[in-house]
Amino acid sequence: MKSEKEKMIAGELYFSADPELEADRAFAREQMAVINQETNNDIREQLLKETFGHVENHIYMEPNVRFDYGYNISVGKNFYANFDVTLLDVCPITFGDNCMVAPNVQLYTASHPLQPAKRNSGLENGQPITIGDNVWLGGGAIILPGVTLGDNVVVGAGSVVTKSFPANVVIAGNPATIIQELASDGVQPLSAKRKQIDAIDQKLVHLLEERMMVVTAISEEKRQQKIAVLDSNRENEVLQAVRREVKQSDFEEAIVDTFRDVMKHSRTFQSQQMEDK
Repeated sequence: MKSEKEKMIAGELYFSADPELEADRAFAREQMAVINQETNNDIREQLLKETFGHVENHIYMEPNVRFDYGYNISVGKNFYANFDVTLLDVCPITFGDNCMVAPNVQLYTASHPLQPAKRNSGLENGQPITIGDNVWLGGGAIILPGVTLGDNVVVGAGSVVTKSFPANVVIAGNPATIIQELASDGVQPLSAKRKQIDAIDQKLVHLLEERMMVVTAISEEKRQQKIAVLDSNRENEVLQAVRREVKQSDFEEAIVDTFRDVMKHSRTFQSQQMEDK
C-alpha cells in the first residue's frame, strides 16, 4: 500500500494531515527560516543544495524563498531566482539549465478536488511542473499545476500560465497565450518566414498589376493593328533576359518557368480583351 507521501508525489489524492508529511513540512519551514536569514551567498547556496531534491551545480536565490517540502524541487545548471519566489512542490518541480526567475513568481503543483464534498474531506492532489532549459519567468508570473514549458520560453510579467507551451515562444496574459515565436539557433521559425513571403507577395501583386495595365494597352494596339497575340520571338527574348537577371543558378529554371506562365496568362488575357471588343 502506498504511503500518503508516495500518493502525493505521484499526483494522486492524499491526506496532507498525514504525520510523515506534517513532519516534512515542519522541517521545510525550519530550513526556509535558516536559508532566508543567511546573508552569506555561499552558505545560502549550500543550504539550498541540502534542502532541494537536486541541484546540478550553481544556484542563487534571493530571499525570501518559500516551498512546501523542498525535496520535490530539482534545478539544472546556473539557476537564478530573484526575491520572493514561491514553489509549492507537493509534486515535482523541475527546472532545466540556465533558468531565470523574476521576483514574486509562483509555481503551484498543489491542487484540490473540484467537488466540495471531496475537497472538504481534506483530500488534496497535485500535478508536476516542468520547465525547460533557458526559460525566463517574468515578474509575478503564476505557473499552474501540470504545466510544461519547452526550452527558451519567455513568460511575460504578470502572466497566468494555465497550460503547456512548446519551445521557443514568448507567452503573456491571463490566461497566457503565444505572442511571439523566437528564433532557434539562428534559424527563423516557419511563421516568421511566411511573414517575409507575405510581404514579398504584396510587392509582386502591385508589380503584376502594373504589368497587366501595360498588357492591356498592348492588347488594344494589337487589336487596332490586327496583330496576332502570340509573338514567339518576343517571348523568347523575354525569357532569355530573365535568365540573365537570375543571380542564383539553383533558382533559374523555377523563375524562368514562372515567367513562362505569366506570359501564358497574359496571352489568354489579351485574347479575351480583343474578343470582347
